[in-house]
Amino acid sequence: MTATRRDFMRGGAAFFAAAGLGNVAFGKDAGPARLRVGVLSDVHIVDAAMGSEASAASLAMLEKALRYFGVRGVDAVLIAGDIADHGLISELKLVGDTWRKVFPDGKRPDGGKVEKVFVYGNHDIDGWRYGSGRKFLKTPADQKAKAIGFKGNRARVWKEVFDEDFSPMYIKDVKGYKFVGVHFHEFDRKGAVASFLESHRAELAGGRPFFYTQHYHPKGTCSAPWVWGQDSGESTAALKAFPNAVSFTGHSHTPLSDDRTLWRGEFTSVGTASLKYLIPFGGRENSRIFGTKDVGPQQMPHLSCRDGHHGQVMTVYDDRIVLERRDFENDLPAGPDWVVPLPAGASSFDERAEKSAVPQFPADAKVAVEQIDGKNRRGDDVRQVAVTFPNVRGLGGGARAFDFEVSVVGRDVDRDRTWVTKRVYSPHYYWAAERDDETVTCLFALSELPATNGKLERGRGVEYRFAVSPANCFGRQGMPIFSEPQF
Repeated sequence: MTATRRDFMRGGAAFFAAAGLGNVAFGKDAGPARLRVGVLSDVHIVDAAMGSEASAASLAMLEKALRYFGVRGVDAVLIAGDIADHGLISELKLVGDTWRKVFPDGKRPDGGKVEKVFVYGNHDIDGWRYGSGRKFLKTPADQKAKAIGFKGNRARVWKEVFDEDFSPMYIKDVKGYKFVGVHFHEFDRKGAVASFLESHRAELAGGRPFFYTQHYHPKGTCSAPWVWGQDSGESTAALKAFPNAVSFTGHSHTPLSDDRTLWRGEFTSVGTASLKYLIPFGGRENSRIFGTKDVGPQQMPHLSCRDGHHGQVMTVYDDRIVLERRDFENDLPAGPDWVVPLPAGASSFDERAEKSAVPQFPADAKVAVEQIDGKNRRGDDVRQVAVTFPNVRGLGGGARAFDFEVSVVGRDVDRDRTWVTKRVYSPHYYWAAERDDETVTCLFALSELPATNGKLERGRGVEYRFAVSPANCFGRQGMPIFSEPQF
């Protein structure tokens, strides 16, 4: 399946507008697709012994993604780590079995060869030491027999499952394009990545891109500085010496609906989300900072995003790389295609935030306010105020909202004041736009709002309204809409 230039311009135009790249000129005859790759990460396959339903669901989603890649005619599948959830050999074998089921003899349905570009992640190597994995493998004998990461197991198991020799770092050639894989732990060893890349400079350097994968994000690149799960910076320093490098990394599970997970500086860095579940940024009333305890009695439960399953299809042309973001839960695009001009430096990403498209409410949008008896995140009974407003999904051709700012604004005696401000995601902001919810609700505790004095005449007490603004992922806000005055 080869995309036409018309397909590219239609799919990529929205990205260029959002990214502030302007009108990027491509050759009149750009030529055919040179390479197509399915991209996944954090598939977290579960052994049936750890939960039969979870095992079946994780395998079904992996098979679904691989079959889609087969239909798209990919030349390779890249998995950026965390293949096995608990680091069990049996889990990795399930992946190998699924691969051979979908790609028998390493071939897709049309007979073309499909190469594996896989690397171990932290769950593959250390998952047997985490939580339920640790409880499951109690004795050294169990660990030796069942854990991928137990002493000398990782190389032997890789060979048995994937029928190829294991090397901590490797280079593969797929249709003339080089792929560098770096397994877990190796990318944080001082000087290891830099030494490996330099030793292969003759085959990696040049105008043609090469593709790099490890599990953790290179520090300071995609979604930085806010994202958790960055490496020590060793890979960033090494890749800066190769402007034609395109890195694919996972671990953070950051949804692909966030445009900041594509970064381009001295090289290109792409976050790969997760096929298993997604982790939104914290700082919203219905999210949390991953790995930390909640601060304060937030009024809304955090989004679990267990129904978020993202992946990508990368297509390489002579003058561009097209990254199709895929929502595998709904079998729809997770957002407009990302387009990276080639060669490196063909266009700057520096002004993406300033020139990004701003979401706007329709002219008839209204804010509804209702007091309810509810529960906060800790489960306490609370008198709450529900502020409900229409979602901005961008279905009419405009920009889609990434989140919303909801503020309480009003008079404090003789001056205007913002009393409290919250940010909130729509319930399925990480799904394809057409499957996202039509309305969004933000909850406040009644105690968070300005106190009123019932003894004063109407209009002499504290009068406030709720102001709601849609925002894109760069924080640029559209025009607010307001509720009726509250007393």
